[in-house]
Amino acid sequence: MNNSSGSPLKAFIMWYRIREYRDADYSAVRMIYTSGFREHVGTVYLLALKQPWIQAMLCGLCLLIYFLTGSILTVILCVGGVMLAIRMAVQYIFEQGIQLGLREDLLDIRNSYMQPGSRSCFWVAELKGSIVGTVGILPCVEEPGAWELKRISVKKEFRGRGLAKDLCKSALEFVARHNVKRVVLFTSMVQTDAHKLYDRIGFKKEEEFVWPSLPARLINFMVFKYAHRNGVMSC
Repeated sequence: MNNSSGSPLKAFIMWYRIREYRDADYSAVRMIYTSGFREHVGTVYLLALKQPWIQAMLCGLCLLIYFLTGSILTVILCVGGVMLAIRMAVQYIFEQGIQLGLREDLLDIRNSYMQPGSRSCFWVAELKGSIVGTVGILPCVEEPGAWELKRISVKKEFRGRGLAKDLCKSALEFVARHNVKRVVLFTSMVQTDAHKLYDRIGFKKEEEFVWPSLPARLINFMVFKYAHRNGVMSC
């Protein structure tokens, strides 16, 4: 059991423990993943609105509608409708991404991570019987020979108190015991708080690229690849 004391602000929620995944955690793990993923819809929507081609399209639409109708109210209503449609499109894309994750490793967590004798594992942070955080590690598909840190997520109300760091520590200690020398992870440009955590625990950004899908290319949505080379977590 962890008790990361030191700050009165933290003390009231710090009696948690990190343990390996159990089948009874299945629904809670998938819910944490889903809710964490959805948090970034608004940020990506704003990113889309900042794209020059979208701004040019909205300006052109304003001029066209005003030219055709001469009504400022009509312009406002039409542009508002287009912006709502963009928001709904971003929401739809996120929902597709969520379903992809739920159909991949999170469809059968035990089979994906908890096979006897394998160098993969999944952990949860448990507080008073509730699952408040997750992390997993398994061989990286994109880079043979490396292991990938995945599904790093902590419920919003429990962040900023060291749970994510302790979860990552559990994973890195696990792979160090199994002589894994290189661990990678992939994160998006909008997960800025996560970037700070990765820097603190010894990961270094190696690569950044636009996610290879048409919607991502349209809004220049970047993904970052981080790597941890020695299997020992920094303080």
